[in-house]
Order: sequence, then structure tokens, then C-alpha cells
Amino acid sequence: MHNVKKNEGKQKVDIGGIELHYEFFGKKDANVTMVFDSGYGWDLNNWKTIRNEVSKFTMMFIYDRAGIGESGKDNRPRHSRQNVENLHTLLQKAGVKPPYILVGHSFGGANVRLFASEYPEEVAGVILLDSVHEDQNKFMAPLFSDNVKKEYYGQFSFEASLNEFEESLEQVSESKSLGNMPLLVVTGGTQPYHTTESWIYWSKFQEELVKLSTNSKHIIVDDAGHAIHIDRPDAVIKALKEFYEFV
Repeated sequence: MHNVKKNEGKQKVDIGGIELHYEFFGKKDANVTMVFDSGYGWDLNNWKTIRNEVSKFTMMFIYDRAGIGESGKDNRPRHSRQNVENLHTLLQKAGVKPPYILVGHSFGGANVRLFASEYPEEVAGVILLDSVHEDQNKFMAPLFSDNVKKEYYGQFSFEASLNEFEESLEQVSESKSLGNMPLLVVTGGTQPYHTTESWIYWSKFQEELVKLSTNSKHIIVDDAGHAIHIDRPDAVIKALKEFYEFV
């Protein structure tokens, strides 16, 4: 049975010089906690479309990374390796026991991949929601239209710098395999900001993510964009529930 501590709910915890904001809630007799890592620059409120339904069948842990939402900011780097260290410390300090199912959207996908690679004994499975891929800035981003390219590179001021983001991609590229850990890759099938050429790469990258584990499944949600859990919360809730029951 899941060991639910008295600090369930909305909290802030000092992880060593910086306070991180989180919420821990859901089905108290669940034997695993789903830990959610948001896309670049997004706070924990971006999970509001699925939180009510998902928390009916599992415990949910959602949080704001350093410098996002209600979490504090310090001089530590904003790359994936630091994010993983922060999250691991936060889970320990908050009394959230493993095993975890890690759910990463977009940039969060890099973070959860690295977490699963560094702490495999604590992870029951990984779910990647339209996750970034380590080669996207090398091969895909140059193929965007000029307007999309400007928007894409212009975003790297909300959280990590472009250099820190690229460091994250480099870090995650060093952890290629998840072995036979259960893995679900969910891809949004309608992303009009892509060019034909950039979409070919994104599709290829999503297929490569599926190959990170020998125990994996790929779901393409045709009528969803990059923010799948916002565009099609019903499809994501269903996928998460099935994965939870499988694991």
C-alpha cells in the first residue's frame, strides 16, 4: 500500500537553498505514484485538464521546476541533470516513496528519461508525451519556416537558456536505453507549425523514442497537437490508466 505522508496536498519544500512548489494527491491506496514533469516554461497548472480523472486511479505528484510557477529561483543551472537532482531530492523530502511512473511532456520528456536512467530501481515505467528528442535542434529546427524558427529559438528565456536546453539534449543522448522498462510514447498527430520536412524528422524522432525500451508502445493521437493532454485530455487519461493497470 502506498505510504501517504501527512504532507499530502499543496506544499513547498526546501531542497537545499531553494523552495520547490508541488502538489501530491489522489487515490490513497495506489501502489505507485505518477510523477509529472511539465514542458519547457510550463507550471504545474498545465496538468489541470487531466488531474481530476487521473487522481481517481493513482497518486499524482505535480510540481514547478526551479524558477517556474511558485517555485523559487537560484543560480543552479536549468539543464536536465540539475532538474533530475532537484526532483529526486524533492520527492525524498516530500516523503513520496517509489516506485514512480514518470510522465514527461516535451522538455519534461528529457528530464524523465534521465531520471529513469539514473534511478532505474525507483521507476516502474516512463510515459513520454510528445517528448523532445536529443537531435531535434541539429536536424529538425533548421527546417522550420522562418517565423516558426524565430518563435522556437525565441522561447529560450522563460526557463533554461538555449545553451542549457542544448546541454540537456546532450545529457539525455548519453542515456540511450531504458532496457525493458515499460515505456509509452504518445505523439500528437496534428502539428501545423511544422513544415513537411521538419515533420518527417519529428515523426522519425518519436519512433526512435519508442526504441529506447524493448517493452514499449506508441500511440499517435491524430487530432492533437504538441500539448496532447490539453488538446485531447480524454485520450491521455485513457492511455495513462491503461499503462498504470499494465505496470
